[in-house]
Amino acid sequence: MRVTTSAAVAVTPDERAMAIVRAIADDLDVLAILHDREPTADLLTALHASPIAEQLTLRLTTQEALAAIDAFVLAVGELPRFADAKALDQLAADYADVYLRHRYRAAPTESVWLSEDGLDRQGPMLSIRAQLRRHGVKLLDANLRTEDHLVSQLHFFAHLLASDAPGDGPKAAARFLDAHLLRWVHQFAGRLVQVSAPPFYAALAVLTVCYLDEARQHLAEITGIARAVPQPTGAPTTAGKAQQTCGDDLRYVPGIAPSW
Repeated sequence: MRVTTSAAVAVTPDERAMAIVRAIADDLDVLAILHDREPTADLLTALHASPIAEQLTLRLTTQEALAAIDAFVLAVGELPRFADAKALDQLAADYADVYLRHRYRAAPTESVWLSEDGLDRQGPMLSIRAQLRRHGVKLLDANLRTEDHLVSQLHFFAHLLASDAPGDGPKAAARFLDAHLLRWVHQFAGRLVQVSAPPFYAALAVLTVCYLDEARQHLAEITGIARAVPQPTGAPTTAGKAQQTCGDDLRYVPGIAPSW
């Protein structure tokens, strides 16, 4: 069931809030899967057959989010619908360059962005680890990625939303977003589009940023907790200006606008 921000049918405020919270939790798992590993042949077929807007339960409405969806659809369209081994090997190499080898100097971990020396496995990781323990959550792939990894954070955010909706869970989720993901993920996406990372991963990063921004708006309405973190400033663009929103990032996604 798609969830929109308008009341098409008569529902109570609590029912609408619960539907939105559940929709966001479901969508976070979808986004986490896309960041989790390189696309398989089956995933590519599914993305071609069912555009991302149809796979997201929450209907995004902001201009920036809609543009991000268009950019992601365009990037998917450049990939083969039925990928052979050579194409899959290239996608795997692209994935490794972004998430494992850090070729584009855009680490998918919070510590690198927020620690003083730009190192991995620092204070942000320990802070999230402590929160996971308080909530009785244990990473299944702790040997592969840290607690402050983008995928780990998306899963934990979804867990918080689903744990007590629409009670304390959404409040905890809103505070978690402000303290962690929203403090660095704009910079991650901005860096990928700046350095011309593979379009699929750059567009996915921007889509994730736009989704989190809009999700946070919903949580502010549901919980009454205003967004505490200021709009982040990302890496400089080629014009020497700071990127501040997912909309700005989109100007540099191939196929959306000239990248001068």
